Amino acid sequence: MNRYLPVIKIEVKLYTVLKKFANGKILEDNSIVLPKGSTLQELINFLGIPNNISTIFLVNNTPQCKEYILCRGDKVKIFSFICGG
Repeated sequence: MNRYLPVIKIEVKLYTVLKKFANGKILEDNSIVLPKGSTLQELINFLGIPNNISTIFLVNNTPQCKEYILCRGDKVKIFSFICGG
């Protein structure tokens, strides 16, 4: 039996020290395909961003918490609280 797992495609942009986590995971058009019902925390896990890095999420330019459930077409920006200089 062939099982179909519904997926969503979202746009993701990483900023500052987080950019290194995009390598090989975010496509050239800044998109990622995830299972439907994925949260921002699951996105962080997929990208391999450690939990000890404090992050801010903007989804469609609105701040969201890690429990936010992603929807098809969401535009996610992830920033780190700590920036080096």
